[in-house]
Amino acid sequence: MVRQVSLMKVVGIVAEYNPFHYGHAYQIAKAKEEFGQDTPIVAVMSGDFVQRGEPAITGKWNRTEAALRMGVDLVIELPFTFACASADRFSHGAISLLNATGIVTDLYFGSECTDLDLLQKIAQVTAEENPEYRALLKENLGEGMSYAEARESAIEAFFKNSGEPFDSSKLQEFLKSPNTILAIEYLAALIKTKSRIKPSLLERAGAAYHEQDIHAPLASASAIRNTVTKSLAMGLPDISLLASSLAGRMPSASLAPMLSEYSRGVRPVLPDDFLPEAVSLIRTRTEEDLSKIAYMSDHLSRRLKNAASDMRVPPDTGFSDAFHLACDTKRYARTRVNRALMSLLAGQTIKDLEELKNPAYIRILGFTDKGRYLLKLMRKYKELPLIDKASDFLEHGQNPLLTRMAELDLISSDLRGMKAGYPYGHEFDRTVIRMKGHKAVPGSDNTGGNPQGSLCRPASD
Repeated sequence: MVRQVSLMKVVGIVAEYNPFHYGHAYQIAKAKEEFGQDTPIVAVMSGDFVQRGEPAITGKWNRTEAALRMGVDLVIELPFTFACASADRFSHGAISLLNATGIVTDLYFGSECTDLDLLQKIAQVTAEENPEYRALLKENLGEGMSYAEARESAIEAFFKNSGEPFDSSKLQEFLKSPNTILAIEYLAALIKTKSRIKPSLLERAGAAYHEQDIHAPLASASAIRNTVTKSLAMGLPDISLLASSLAGRMPSASLAPMLSEYSRGVRPVLPDDFLPEAVSLIRTRTEEDLSKIAYMSDHLSRRLKNAASDMRVPPDTGFSDAFHLACDTKRYARTRVNRALMSLLAGQTIKDLEELKNPAYIRILGFTDKGRYLLKLMRKYKELPLIDKASDFLEHGQNPLLTRMAELDLISSDLRGMKAGYPYGHEFDRTVIRMKGHKAVPGSDNTGGNPQGSLCRPASD
């Protein structure tokens, strides 16, 4: 049973903030409205790579600063092995971290489906691996469906066979919605970890998850990333064009730090930036070696090997389009391929996924004055070591699982960092962001040549 301190309400949010936009601000505002304006908020946030197997459009420190300016009180990093993962692993890692704080009482998440009872029924079936559901899932996978399609079909068939009244068309719609899928996985993770954290649901507002229209109400993160991507057509981002395109589409507390970072020569990192290196690695590895890499099972290693060997890039076709045309199939979703490629670059193996089942530490990225009080409580009630800076990992060398998890974090940070223009090993120069009011307190070791000069001195609690 997960221990929890019931001294006050503390709301947990799982997020990527890639980048932080008005939809995220809306969620925080609604959380304050529902739980009280003084209720502290703890966010578990993806680090340098996100759940879809892609690099974040802007760095984790930039996104942490934006979150703190917009109402989050404490930001915790979700380790790479959980952040760049399937929905169930992503959710398990995030919920486990919220449990491990010892102080979070409530989980607040968005979903296209507002029927919490239905979502909990579905989560109960998947979390407890109901035999009938497992049989349906196995049958679907055997027919060549992707995991997402197999799961959706198995859930629908299970509830149809159960005789419970439900709207089949609505269920199909919800099970195709990314936020609802994650919502179910959050609830399943709460069940699996025997968590005492209480879930609360917020109906997702604004543009759809994949909506590309930057002028839509509450423009999606996808639309914002697409706008940044287009600005790279001329090389470095056009700051003035981005400022005019994104003004009013992102909070200034999020937009200003991002544009400031870009103006100093730090480059947005895009998914295709890693593709040439990944294809080169695929060509130099045997199929047997590739099959040991995380997410390369189920013959994906062979598919990628063949694609890398046989692909040709016509003059009017981009490298990325040619590669994905050669390897993408209905069986292997692009997100699955992306995770496999990033695992290859980071050196993450299937063995890592099997052994790194739960987070081994709580990495603090930033906090406000209110978050400082939360840290004091956490130092008393936490269930995992607190990490303030990368060098703290060195103190836990006797713990091989913690060391390996941290190694993957640092490798992935360097992978993204070097593409962005940071110096190799930059993570060891970073310190926790301490937000006083709405202003980050500058730290003497994070100014000058560091591209992210607004970072601050480490927590001393």
